[in-house]
Amino acid sequence: MPTHIADDPRFAAHVAPALTPLGRAALHERVDRLRTDVLDPLRPHLIGPERDERDVAEFERALAEIERLQAILAASVELPAPATGRRASVAPGALVEIKDGAGESVRVRPVHPEEATIDDERISWDSPLGRSLLGARVGDRLEVPSPRGSWTCEVVRIMR
Repeated sequence: MPTHIADDPRFAAHVAPALTPLGRAALHERVDRLRTDVLDPLRPHLIGPERDERDVAEFERALAEIERLQAILAASVELPAPATGRRASVAPGALVEIKDGAGESVRVRPVHPEEATIDDERISWDSPLGRSLLGARVGDRLEVPSPRGSWTCEVVRIMR
């Protein structure tokens, strides 16, 4: 039995992607950039005697990525603002301050995998740390699995 909804194939295809407002905007920007920076410059090279199949392949890859992103955006829902404070638990989109075993503080925001690359604070909620954080509360000490062995962190604060 799967322990995380992302592991359960019965639900994975039916769950609408939940995006933060910034994540949604970033995906729209990525679509626009692909159109202007990749598709538009390649269009003139797709016809005529100078046609290069590598350009056609790159055009088709960009077009497929645009269609994939547009499908995600069309199916997505916007995450509600996460609860904050001492009684709150970590929810997708919440900014979480954690302290590792060495006492180093770091801020992370568990989000949908598609928006995890927007900035350095965002992590995929499917990552080991993201999975460990979801549902945690301030003061919780978490064991985070990793390829080199698990490590421990503590939830210090939950913010928006």
